[in-house]
Formats: sequence, structure tokens, C-alpha cells
Amino acid sequence: MGELIQVQSLVESKKTNDAIQQQIDKKSQMYEGDFKLFMQYAEQNKESISFKTLELYLYHTVESGLKLSTFNKRSAGIKHFLVNTYGLNETAEQKERIALLRRMYNDAQYAEQKMVKGQSAQPKQEVMAMIEKLDTRAKAISLFNLITACRPSEMINIKIGNIDFSNRSVDIYMQKQSEWKTKRLTLECVNAVRAYIKEYGLTDESYLVGKVDRYNKYHNTKISDTAYRKSIHKWLGFAPYTLRKTQITAMHEVGADLATIAKQSGHKNLETINKHYLEVNDRTVDKYL
Repeated sequence: MGELIQVQSLVESKKTNDAIQQQIDKKSQMYEGDFKLFMQYAEQNKESISFKTLELYLYHTVESGLKLSTFNKRSAGIKHFLVNTYGLNETAEQKERIALLRRMYNDAQYAEQKMVKGQSAQPKQEVMAMIEKLDTRAKAISLFNLITACRPSEMINIKIGNIDFSNRSVDIYMQKQSEWKTKRLTLECVNAVRAYIKEYGLTDESYLVGKVDRYNKYHNTKISDTAYRKSIHKWLGFAPYTLRKTQITAMHEVGADLATIAKQSGHKNLETINKHYLEVNDRTVDKYL
């Protein structure tokens, strides 16, 4: 009996370690590009892979005119590799020194590098008119993205089976919150998706976005965020987040409260919507000029 318990304990321990390693690997994949650039910098300057070199690299990042957001991403990504791949530990002094480098962005000469200009909302009717001119597949996907205000990471994971056509709704896995949410669809959106399904012979197991080859043949393959962004930009001339921001702004302009908007957009924090999406837009200002 004791041996059986010991074996079960070892199995559970392995499963736990594997799960942790899987999360580490996911993060490594996310920051792989940043670390490759860091390694190139170290090699070119004949520096070791260390926290000291990270300080030099981050200083170089500031002086090169790169944004604070780039500084933060590089700092987090490279630290991840130094700790998890190279077994190095960041000391309290090193942490403080990197924090001091980050404060350089508060100086007047670097202040512009703190500016973050997000995607601008477009007049919804103009976007709808653009979508109407697209082919069956592009129209269905673009309209679905607009109506649901989904993030790219959510769009690429949706399957046809997640859509309830009779109830005009869709169950979407919110990767950012690690939970499922139900969003509403319009009749126009449902009809566009139905036309897409019919033309390409999609099933419940088919990804809504999927992949289409140069012969316009659909492949039931999950594409990357980057590939999806490129597709939307090719079809509409702007990023997917413009669709998200356009829908949120349009809902606000016709009188929807923050809670209603959050139900459709998937935001957990209402303040996020208020702060990042519902600032007075240029069209409102134009009315009073």
C-alpha cells in the first residue's frame, strides 16, 4: 500500500512539474524574439549573457529612441531567459539599477518615448460599408470581429461549433482572463457566417478563421495572431484592434453603459474601458469647432 502511494505521489509530482514547465515554455516562446536580439547585442559587443549585459542593453534601448513599452517587454523577456534557461538570479541591487534605467523615461529628453498611441476608432457605418464589399470569407470574419469586439487571440480560437445560430450568440474563450464568455451576434453577422460555411463546407470542428491557400482552399488550421493581423490589414487597411475599438466606441455613442459594453467586449475592469476606449474622440470635438 505504501509503495502504491509513493508511486502515485511520483506521478502527481511529474504531472505538476510538466505543467509548470509547459507554462515556462509558453513564456519562452513569447519572448524568443527579444532574447535573440539580446544575444546578438551581446555577441556584437563581446559581452557575456548576464544581468550586467542586460543593463547595458536596456540603456542602449533608451538611447536608441525606443518606447518605454519596448523597454518593459525586453526587460521582462530577457529576465525570463536569464532565470529559467541560464539559471541566473537577479539581485536586489540589479533590480534597483534596472528600475533606475526605466526612470530615464521620466526625463524631459526621453518623454516622447513614453507616448503610446493606440488604434483609433473609425465611424462604424464606414467600416460596415468597407466590410460589405469584401468576399464571402473576409466579410464573415471581419464582421464577426467587429460585432463581437474580439481580440485577435480570441478570434483565431473560435470554432463554428461555438456559435449558437438560433440564439445569435457565441461562446468565446477569453485567453486574457482564462475564462469563457458569451457574446451576442447580429442577424447580419449570423447570415454572413452562414454564407461562409456554405461556400467553404465548414463543420462544427472548423476554425472560424482557419487558413486559406493560394487556390482559395480552406484548411482547418489554427493560424497565429500575426497572420490574423496581416489578413485584417490586407482586407481593411487597419489592425484588428481598430474593429474592437470601433465597436466599443459605437456602443457608447448610442447610449450603452459600461457594464453592457463590457459584456460584449469581454473587459473585466470597467475602468479600463473608460480610460483606454471612451476618451472624447476627434469626431465629438469636430462637432463643436
